[in-house]
Amino acid sequence: MDPLELLVTNDFLRVLDLVGVFVMGVAAGAIASRLNFDAVGFAVIGIVAGLGGGLVRDLILDYGTPAAFDGPWYLTCALGGAMFTFVIHADGPWWRRLVTALDIAAMGLWAATGTAKSLGYGLDTLPAILLGVTSAVGGGVIRDVLVGRIPQVFGGGPLYATGALVTAVLTWLVLALGLPSPTVLVAVAVGALLAGVAAWRRWSLPAHQEWQVTMSATQLKQLVRRTRKDERERVAHETGAIPVVDVDHDDLAEDAAAEDLDASDYEDRIFPDPAELPDTAENERREEQDPGTASPR
Repeated sequence: MDPLELLVTNDFLRVLDLVGVFVMGVAAGAIASRLNFDAVGFAVIGIVAGLGGGLVRDLILDYGTPAAFDGPWYLTCALGGAMFTFVIHADGPWWRRLVTALDIAAMGLWAATGTAKSLGYGLDTLPAILLGVTSAVGGGVIRDVLVGRIPQVFGGGPLYATGALVTAVLTWLVLALGLPSPTVLVAVAVGALLAGVAAWRRWSLPAHQEWQVTMSATQLKQLVRRTRKDERERVAHETGAIPVVDVDHDDLAEDAAAEDLDASDYEDRIFPDPAELPDTAENERREEQDPGTASPR
């Protein structure tokens, strides 16, 4: 028995798969409830959330009849989850924890199944891993797009996509190394555990702005002062000369005593000659204010 056959035919994993579809329907129904959808809206969003990732995977693989439509169970579970939330107001901390735990377990299973199935259909490693992740998080992405939200996997939410990626990579290793079939369950557990701990500890990946470096006018002034001071000390150390600082004329002293209101005032004082600013944003700003002051291009 290969890992894919184990994932697809094992009764316990089959039940866990269906429970995951039901839970995704419940989670989607909770969103539909907050948005005041009608019964049709609940049904559509429940099916999309519970089955969307697998449908995308099977359509790309040209699998024939997608697994979600191969029998009544998957559609029944997706609709049942959405209708459960339509009838019963399921909310509260304990309920959210239970839904999150079951959702994470199903996510790991879907990532492993999607990766193994993609590799079995002859896809290369990277596309197979991508389809494995898509199987796990694709339904949630489509659900969020349908309700006009930025998908949670794009940032700020639990590390579902990261956990799915870990499971997909480990599943590929299990198949590539020819390890025993039950080893694939370790891949499922590792990815699910990572996502679970991330949800518990509120971990998230760094956002774009967290990698950007920005400085206020005051911080820029401090940087210039430190740079000038370090340069004076270097020159003094190399030449043996003692730099003489004249408070009335020394640029460092003038900079320390200046009271710039904002960055523009600081730039105007540091670069009084527009020729020092060719092809810069500050030069364009001065050109807009007074075309005669801009540096020649």
